Formats: sequence, structure tokens, C-alpha cells
Amino acid sequence: MSVEDLVRDNAHLLNVQSVLQHAAVASLACTGPRTIGPDRKPQRLEIKQDMSTILPAVEVARASVQSVNIQPAMELVDACIFPDIDAINASIVKRELAEECKRSVRMQLKEIKERQQSAVNGRHASQREKEQQQLFINSLVMRQENEKLLQQQAEQLAKKELEMQQRDQLALLRHNNQKLLLLTIEAVSRCHNRFCSKYEAVTKLLMTLDKESVQACAAINVELRELGQMFDQLVGKLKNGNCEQPELSCVFTAEQYCQSLDKLEDSLHQQLTEQEQQLLHKAKQQAEEKEKQRILEAEQHRQQKQEEQKQQEQKKQELEAQLKATADAAAAAAAQEVRPVETPVVAPATASGSISTSYVHPTRLAFYNEIIALYQSKVDAVKPLQTDEAWKKYRTNCQRTINVPLNAITASSPQHLTNNFDKLYNFFAGQAVRTTDGSNITINDHPLARDYCILLMAKKFVSQTDTAISSNPQAAFPFASVINSFWKLLPDFGNIFLAYMFKESPYLVPYVIPQQPDQTPEQYLKTMGYRLSDTNELEKPDMFLKRQTGIARLYAAVIITPGRKADGPTHPFGLEEAWRWLSHIMLVKPLPDICATMIMEMLQTLGFELWRAYGQNFLKLLVYIQTIYIPQLAAYDEGGPKTRLEMLLSKFLRERQIPQAVGVLPPGFW
Repeated sequence: MSVEDLVRDNAHLLNVQSVLQHAAVASLACTGPRTIGPDRKPQRLEIKQDMSTILPAVEVARASVQSVNIQPAMELVDACIFPDIDAINASIVKRELAEECKRSVRMQLKEIKERQQSAVNGRHASQREKEQQQLFINSLVMRQENEKLLQQQAEQLAKKELEMQQRDQLALLRHNNQKLLLLTIEAVSRCHNRFCSKYEAVTKLLMTLDKESVQACAAINVELRELGQMFDQLVGKLKNGNCEQPELSCVFTAEQYCQSLDKLEDSLHQQLTEQEQQLLHKAKQQAEEKEKQRILEAEQHRQQKQEEQKQQEQKKQELEAQLKATADAAAAAAAQEVRPVETPVVAPATASGSISTSYVHPTRLAFYNEIIALYQSKVDAVKPLQTDEAWKKYRTNCQRTINVPLNAITASSPQHLTNNFDKLYNFFAGQAVRTTDGSNITINDHPLARDYCILLMAKKFVSQTDTAISSNPQAAFPFASVINSFWKLLPDFGNIFLAYMFKESPYLVPYVIPQQPDQTPEQYLKTMGYRLSDTNELEKPDMFLKRQTGIARLYAAVIITPGRKADGPTHPFGLEEAWRWLSHIMLVKPLPDICATMIMEMLQTLGFELWRAYGQNFLKLLVYIQTIYIPQLAAYDEGGPKTRLEMLLSKFLRERQIPQAVGVLPPGFW
């Protein structure tokens, strides 16, 4: 029998108990034949159980029956006379036993069911656990396989990326190597071009030297040849692609060769400068000897003139004696009236006080004297303001008002140039200017302030040749444009500016001031533009030439640079001044170094405009300088400037053109 059948039997027994209880109640209303009741004989039931065990069960059954709420029915049952109480008790006991059995069976069934359920649950749990373990193992295996597959894919992808990166790096490396090689070739080519030009210049310079100078520079010549050979070897290896050095090392090597050539050129120029100084010293000695010879000749000439005068006096006395004798003879004869004989009148010799045209042309000398006279009159006029201590602060403020915008003049932009010009012009126009101490000043605060400020500004413009223009040629053109603008608005300023230029460099006149008999060599060189230090030391020749170059650049820039558009197209100091200067410099006595330097600077700055304006006439002037003037200059000058001038002229005549100077301001710039 299964557990389900046992459960169904127990349920059936429970239904029997309920049926008996209902039957006892229903028997009271039963009208048909009855099987139980007081009028029926009791039926005896055999009870095999022991009474000792039945009685307690009966009591329990009674109590259970009493617990049912059928009090009226029980009273009726008690009133009735049962056929057999034992049978009833037995049935009750049986029922109780059945109930107890049912309960026991239910408990056992429940325990069996629980054990079976727990066993089933255990099997299910173990099965689930096995399934989970299997799933976990499967997932772990799958994850390991996936990871292994992903790792393989990642390795393949990384390998591909690495190969691509390596290919890209190789391609980039080849590209960079090619680019670096091209840059190296370009850099070495630039160095080679610079080296060749410098090598050619040094070679030409050596070719122009005399035998003694070449022998003195023999070591430099050998070193120059070795540098040229090494550079050619470097270029040849780089072209063939078998250069053992890295690319940058080739560039550094080429740069070192260029620097070595620069040092070689500097040493050559230094030696030539020393030789030039020696030649200059010899020339000075020769000039002194010539001067002594000239003085001696002048003394001899004076003595000769005195002797001639004595002879003339003697002849005059003899002539007077003859005339007296003739008169006496005529009076004694008294033949007729005779006319007196006219005697010749001899004019005394006059010494000429004019300067020879070999020093300066008369027209240029007159122009120079006029400019210097105007300058001197202005200087004398402002002395009361310049020496008055009560106006010292005012003078200082005027200097600051002029110096600050003037020092800031550049061609960086038209607006920048206009702003600095306006600051200067507004001050000269009478507008008030705030100083650093908070006060306001105007140019009308003192009657002599205008002339004082014009002198101050002109001097400051000329001083720019020492600081800015000598080292930066392009800086001359914005200064020149402002100078021309002020020249149009203040004509006296232009003449004062020229006076300062002529004082710093009389070669711009051109005027070779002759040395006076009472002048020392230092004093004479000072009149020719050299400067003396506070310790009375004379300026070195190279510094002198550098400063004179800056002055010539500014002078040339003023000639070709236009002023403001607002002031009109007229030029106060035009291109004809450059032609006049070049034609007159050919007529004066050549001086070593300085004449060649000034002519070369003028041609480099003005040559383009002169060629465009004068055409064939300017070309003839260049040919004249090369064929006539250079040989004359060679008698006094054998230095580097003269050689550079020859090379420059040869280049201009060979190329039939002169490039325009760098930095020239275009018309209408501001």
C-alpha cells in the first residue's frame, strides 16, 4: 500500500466519525424502522479488548462526545435506554483507537513524507549543485576558451599593430632621414655659398696685394687653401652619399669651416690694417717732409721775390738817372719842348688768401661757410638760455621731451612713425607737454627755447649714426623721413642738421680741410672728424670709419627718402645733391680709406636711384671713377676700402645694375 492510499483510508475513518455523530442526532427525528433507540433491543458486541485498556478510552470518548455542542441530543440519549452500553463504548474506543491510529499513521506518514521530501530535496539540491558545478565548470572552460581566443586575437591584433607601427616608423624614419638629408644639403649649400663668396673676396684681396704683403701673408694663404680643399672634400662626400659623419655633424663642420674662414679674414684684415697703419705713418712722415719741403720752397720763393724786388729797385734807380740826364741835355739844347717820358708802373704782388680747389670746390666752400655761419649764430643766440642755472630744469625737460619719441622712431608701422612724429611736432607747435615730474612745459615758455630745441633735435638725429645706424643700415630711412618732414616745416632745422653733419664729417661737403702750420697732428685729425677721448687719446681708425659710414648712410637716406604724404611730394634736399657730391669728390685731394669708404657707402645707398634718374650719364660717372679716380686714389690708398670699392664698381659695371638699398621707405608710407 502506498502512502497516498493510507492517507485516503485515514480520511475515510474521519468521515465515519462524523457520520456517527450526525446519525445520533438524526435518530431523534427518525419515523421509520429504527435500529437503535429505547424501544429496540440492544445488540451486543463482543469486545475482545481488555477492559483495563478500554475504560480509559471510553472516558476519553465520553469527554470528546460531551465536548460536542449537542447537549439536547445527549440528554435525550441519556434518557433513552441503549441496548448495550458496552457496544457503544467499544465503538467509541474503536473510534478513538482509529483516531489514534490515524494520528499515528498521519505522524508516520508525515515523517515519511518529510523524509521523502527531504530526500527529494536533497537529491534535487545535489542535482542542482551538480548542475551548478557543471555549469560553473562549463562556463569556466568556456571563459578560458574565450579568454584564450581573445588572447590569441589580441596577440594577432597587437602583432598586426606592431607591424603597422614598425612599417610606419620605418617609413617615417626614411622620410625624416630624407628630409634631414635635404636640410643638411641645403644648410651645407648655404655655408658653401657663404664660404665661396668669402673665399673669393679674400682671394681677390690677396691678389691685389704687393709682393711684400703677400709674403707676409704666406701662412694665411696656405691655411686658406687648406680650408678650401677640406670644404670641397666635405661637399664631395655629401653629394656621393658616402659621408661617414651624421648629417648634423656635416652642418657643424661646414659652419666651423666658415667660422675659420671668418677668423682667417679677420686676421688678414688685422695684418693689412697694421700694414696700412704703417703706410699711414709713412704717409704722414712723407706729408710732413713734403710740408717742410713746401715751407722751404716757400721761403726760397720769398727770398727770390725779395731779390727780384731789389733788382727792380736798382733798375728803377738806373732809369731815373737816365731820365735826369736826358732832361738836363734837353734843357741845355733848348731845341724844342719835349714831352716827358711815361714810366711804367709796377703793381706789387699780392698773396692770394683763397683755399686751393684741390681741398674744396669754391661753390661748396661757400655753401659750407653759409651753413656753419647759421649754426654759429644759433649757438651764440641760445647761450643765455643754455648757461642760465634757473632754467636748468626746463632744459632737462626739453631734452626728455625730444629724446623719448626720437629714440623710438622705427619703420615698424606707419602708425608708430606718425605717433612719434606727432609728439615731436606738437611740442614745436606750442602744445603743452606733461613731464615726468607732473608739470607742463611748452616751447613758448622762453624766447630762445625754439632755437635751443632745434639745435638739440638736430644734434640728437646726428648722434643716431653712432648708436643705431652704424650697426643697422635700415634704421637710417625712418629717421631720414622724419628729418625731411621737419625740414619742410622748419627750414632752419634742415640747415642746422647739415651743419652738425658737416662738423662730424667734412667729407660730406666734400671738404678736405688743410692742416694749419701751428696745428698738431691730433688737432688736425680732430678737425677732420676724428674724436679725442677724455684722456686725450685719438679715436682708432676702424671706429672712425664705422662712425663715418653711419653718417654717410643717414646723409644718403635723407637724399632719397620722402617725408609725410601730408607735406606734399616736394623734397628739400633731393637727388641732385648726391650727383653734386659725387662729381665734387672726384675733384678734391684723395685721402686714404675715408674717401673710398664714403664713395662706396653712397653708391650702395643711392646707386639705384641715381642710375634710374641719370641713366647713361651716371654710367659714365662710374666708368670715370673706375678708370680715372681709382688710379689717382691708388697713389694714396692701398688698403681694404679701396679694394672693396674696386670690386663693387666691377660688379656694378659687369651686371649693369645696382640693387636698391634694403629698408627704403616706399612713397606714401605714412
